[in-house]
Amino acid sequence: MRRYVTWSFVGLAAFYTVVFGTILVVEGASPALVAAVGVVGALVTAQSFFWERRGPWWLTASTLVTSYGLWLIVPLGGQNFVVLFFFGISLGYVTTTAPLAAPRWLIVGLVLALLPVVLTSADDLPVLTAQVVAVVLALLAMYGVCRLNRYGFDLYLEIDAARETQSELAVMQERYRFSVDLHDIQGQALHVSRLQLQLADKTLDRDPVAARQHLREAEQLIVQTIAETRRLAYGERTLTLAGELANSTELIRAAGIELEVTGVPPVGHPADDLFGHVVREATTNLLRHAQAERVTIVLGPESVQVVNDGAAEPMRGLSGLARLGERFGAVGGTVTTRQIDAEFRVEAHAAGTPAAALRGGAS
Repeated sequence: MRRYVTWSFVGLAAFYTVVFGTILVVEGASPALVAAVGVVGALVTAQSFFWERRGPWWLTASTLVTSYGLWLIVPLGGQNFVVLFFFGISLGYVTTTAPLAAPRWLIVGLVLALLPVVLTSADDLPVLTAQVVAVVLALLAMYGVCRLNRYGFDLYLEIDAARETQSELAVMQERYRFSVDLHDIQGQALHVSRLQLQLADKTLDRDPVAARQHLREAEQLIVQTIAETRRLAYGERTLTLAGELANSTELIRAAGIELEVTGVPPVGHPADDLFGHVVREATTNLLRHAQAERVTIVLGPESVQVVNDGAAEPMRGLSGLARLGERFGAVGGTVTTRQIDAEFRVEAHAAGTPAAALRGGAS
């Protein structure tokens, strides 16, 4: 975009240099004036490369001085007014670029441009009025072109920056999702494997058969975790309520905790993946933070409850459930937690809203 705008200005300045030079030749202007138009046009064309930022001071100064000098020749020498273009476009570049991007500098340029007109036509009020209006409108038009172009380009830069920020945010969200999934997979498996190894150590002397069984279960869990991690890494892992129920059932029972599942998983519910997240997060929390002996999972048409009896102390720092609450809230649902004595209850509720809306809220 920057290159396109730059070369558009450069091409415009070069084009009008050729056109105005040709007009002056056809009108029989002196070769010196035609040569002056060529020189000033070359300077304005070079200045066009710096329309976005301040160019070298010598180029800016020489372009303003020579273009203004060329303009002085017009009213004083009775030449064609078209050469005002060069002073107008140079003035537009200067007054739309810091440090001279202020209305007062535009006013100074207008006064300078009107000065020779006033000096040569002061005795003829109708001609003076027409020339003043023409000069002011021409300079304002060229200033407007430069100002509107800068405004449009700045707007483009803002949109481009916002698009880049949005892309970075999408990458961060995906990284966060991956890290959460990896944490849940590895955290659950490592905790249960640790329990299995502790049980194997305790029963090794009195019941080697049971100890070997615990070791086999720990090994099987590790193998499953490796497979889950591989599927997650390759983007092949999809989260569903039924899948998380099966996984949580295996983990909870492997930890020696009694589990009861009542109800039927809602079929085709648009919040199925969110319900799966709740079951997984609740399972991770009770395995890590509770000393549960019994867990109950209650499934409803639009809700899921996970209850355990091992919350000896108030459960704190459950940031995963808090984040899930925000995701449910985005789709009109809720996630609530409640503790009564040693019983800790997690309940998620979401109405059967359109799947597209839920996916947008869960993203």
